Amino acid sequence: MKKILVATDFSENAQIALQYAIEIGKAYQSELYLLHTYLPLYTEHGIYTSAKSLQESMDKQRLTLKADMTPSVDAVVEAGLSCMPLLEMTDVASGVFEAVEKFDIDLIVMGRTGSGGFFDKLIGSNAAHITAKAPIPVLTIPAQTQAKEVKHILYATQLEFDEIAVLQQVFDLAHQLKAQVSLVKVNAPFEPDVHTDNQYIKEINEAFVKEDFTLQQIAANSVAEGILVTAQAKNADLIVLAAHHRNFLTQLIDPSKSQQVIVRAAIPVLTFQLSES
Repeated sequence: MKKILVATDFSENAQIALQYAIEIGKAYQSELYLLHTYLPLYTEHGIYTSAKSLQESMDKQRLTLKADMTPSVDAVVEAGLSCMPLLEMTDVASGVFEAVEKFDIDLIVMGRTGSGGFFDKLIGSNAAHITAKAPIPVLTIPAQTQAKEVKHILYATQLEFDEIAVLQQVFDLAHQLKAQVSLVKVNAPFEPDVHTDNQYIKEINEAFVKEDFTLQQIAANSVAEGILVTAQAKNADLIVLAAHHRNFLTQLIDPSKSQQVIVRAAIPVLTFQLSES
């Protein structure tokens, strides 16, 4: 995670997300890219404005936003990390994906906000949309999160396919942050159970024989409910999900589900997209 992109709207939630990005950045000695996207301010309808006046208005808007970004940039630099501010006139998702491709970003960090309604949080949340589409890991920070050290990571395993590559990154993150790792497999009604769990448990134990972790299987009404309840019971500071071909994540944020991890978690959620291979 040498290059971390932090999407910010200068809100309190965004500042907490930045704190998490800085802590991870310090652990990996990463370069932080601080992105704010915006749309131009236009004059009232019906009032004639010259091209010169319009350009002056846009220049003033950009200068104001640069000033708004300065405290965040200073916070990154004061933490001993390099920071590249990005101010782009576009929508949030486009700005994020363009920056990811242009700068070869390894991790996206962003706050998750909403007015409180389930539908608004699900459909209107840039974080949920970007998480579902991003080809790289995304760390979403709920609005109610209080910034603190990550000392306990809960990884939600599916035991349905090879997760070794993702788990290697999870354990590496745990080492960098000096955190404990717990794995949980949630058995819920109507969830696919194609492969024998023992096969994948054996593979995980053999691959990480030197790691200190626990692997627990629980029953719950839904996968999301089981993950959230386990995270609370273990006092986890971070939930990690792995999305295979986007199916698992798509299922979690499907509006027909009563509970979803990403939109309901009170702690940060880190999502990995597994490769198609």
